[in-house]
Amino acid sequence: MYPFPVFLFLTILCLLGSTADAIGVNWGTMSSHPLPPPKVVELLKSNEVSKVKLFDADPLVLQALSGSNIVVTLGIPNSMLKTLNSSRKAAESWVHDNVTRYFSHGGAGVRIEYVAVGDEPFLQSYGDQFHPFVIGAAMNIQAALTKANLAGEVKVVVPCSFDTFVSESGRPSKGHFRTDLNKTMIELLTFLSKHHSSFFVTISPFISFQQNKNISLDFSLFKENAHHHNDSLRTYKNSFDLSYDTLVSALSKIGFPEIDIVVARIGWPTDGAANATSSIAETFMKGLIDHLHSKTGTPLRPRNRPIETFIFSLLDEDHRSITSGNFERHWGVFTFDGQAKYHFNFGQGTKNLVNSQFVEYLAPKWCVVNNNKDLSNASASALDACSTSDCTALSPGGSCSNISWPGNISYAFNSYYQQNDQRADSCDFGGLGLITTVDPSVDTCRFFVELQTSHSTSAHEAYIFPRIILLLACLFSCLLGFKW
Repeated sequence: MYPFPVFLFLTILCLLGSTADAIGVNWGTMSSHPLPPPKVVELLKSNEVSKVKLFDADPLVLQALSGSNIVVTLGIPNSMLKTLNSSRKAAESWVHDNVTRYFSHGGAGVRIEYVAVGDEPFLQSYGDQFHPFVIGAAMNIQAALTKANLAGEVKVVVPCSFDTFVSESGRPSKGHFRTDLNKTMIELLTFLSKHHSSFFVTISPFISFQQNKNISLDFSLFKENAHHHNDSLRTYKNSFDLSYDTLVSALSKIGFPEIDIVVARIGWPTDGAANATSSIAETFMKGLIDHLHSKTGTPLRPRNRPIETFIFSLLDEDHRSITSGNFERHWGVFTFDGQAKYHFNFGQGTKNLVNSQFVEYLAPKWCVVNNNKDLSNASASALDACSTSDCTALSPGGSCSNISWPGNISYAFNSYYQQNDQRADSCDFGGLGLITTVDPSVDTCRFFVELQTSHSTSAHEAYIFPRIILLLACLFSCLLGFKW
């Protein structure tokens, strides 16, 4: 159904030689119509992905991963941190329900390697919403794992955001943790060191490029001709090394120069902003993997690269928060339905990336604007539609930003229509909508058809069932009143 070329995403997920298992992928589930977990696990296995990082502990996801031999990082949402900080019993219950219940002791369970406490809880935009509860929650989860005799096999970590560490001058040697986090970071790193855990961190060359006028696109994409950045006698040829060594300096300044680092998130979005395209993302991923494969390390850690790297992300998620930008819903290497967005050629084999197979979609129908109607109020209807559905592709620089009026109105209408499982009343818009079986996609602007999920099926049944009951009631009433 989709024309995307697909080559060698496998290479992103499996580095050469001895580091073949050091690359994993983030699997987020913030989607209105998620690809069913068994389908996702099938996608992971068919592409030989050996490690996956989750953001929660969804039972359906863990059941699908059971017996897959994929190594898993479980996530604890930020919303649970306050409870886990204040109650060791709550931590024990969480570990029992989500770790002990599924843990593989060499059998058919889930190979759980890490429990990630929080999802970037130190993100500056959160303020003190989660910050005060992180260390206590991590300690209680650690105690619960010890009580369950799993502390030797499952490590506790805390994923830290890209803005946890800074360098006002832009020089890595001046890197330090944010002043509001300094005490917490010392506590966290002391905890991690005591339990032989790694420091999990996000590195985001895309956001660094967006926010820092001194960082060029070529520098972010590992281009050979990029302008280098110098820091004393050290030369930086790309944004990744610059950020990584800024973190290394921050760790050294508070007494932890040798702690292992895991890059918990790194990627490049493909829509929703300028320079967020599939072709640029492909260039970035190729540069990243080539750089990691080169084994050259960074100027401050020439022989101590990240011990693991998790690509962000496996699939697009249309329910991710767009507070930091519309691109947040487009980090996936695959589209929401498991189809590859771009290809790679690392010069090491020709095995193609395998797309998700036998994906079930809703009917091939779209909602577009009815050009025979008075469209003077169409823009207001489109804004209403976009308030509850995903219209991020219409953003400046997005894949649908160049379609003209009223094509952009049609895109908004269709997004709402698909979000609502193609219910006929969701393509009304005061008589301005029209259901069509002709695909209205234009060039790079794809008018999508949603996935058939248990949610969409139940919604359809919830819509139809009352009408069947009403019809039967009317029929029964007529039969009772019938005179023989």
